[in-house]
Amino acid sequence: MITGRLMAAAAAVALVAGCMQRVDVTPVTLNANGGTAAGVARPAGMPMPEHLSVARTVPADLDRKLGFFVSLHEDCTVVPGLDIRILTSPTHGTARLQGEKDYPSFPAGNPRASCNKATAPGQQLWYQPAPGFIGTDVVLLQIYWPTGPAQTLTYTITVQGGGVPPTPATK
Repeated sequence: MITGRLMAAAAAVALVAGCMQRVDVTPVTLNANGGTAAGVARPAGMPMPEHLSVARTVPADLDRKLGFFVSLHEDCTVVPGLDIRILTSPTHGTARLQGEKDYPSFPAGNPRASCNKATAPGQQLWYQPAPGFIGTDVVLLQIYWPTGPAQTLTYTITVQGGGVPPTPATK
């Protein structure tokens, strides 16, 4: 009991002194183009969140890539076994997953940040709003990461009329 209190006190002193750092890491990062990259390093023993939410705004009547999922080793080789499924399809459009190469978007300081320089095979999530639809739609994914537990990801999609700047997308 006393040992536990001493260790807690020592940890508090070390934290205040700057010897330790509290680390908050998100297992999925988002880039400005709407891509996502998996495999962000997290401290050992830190559990992966069971659910994440992402908001996207897209123009009406256009097919748009919402995200990119990839799992890579530090040497940029693929970690096999990534499995993504659409659990709930959008009500006002269609969503599809397709295997494609794309650029990961690991943050600076991540051991995999050098992987951002080249395309890697992964899964892209695409969304096509129903003709004429303006409003909010939702897609729910289940992601089975090869190096961790399953995770759900909710995309809340705002479909807007004219004036939404297009982002490059390939079909």
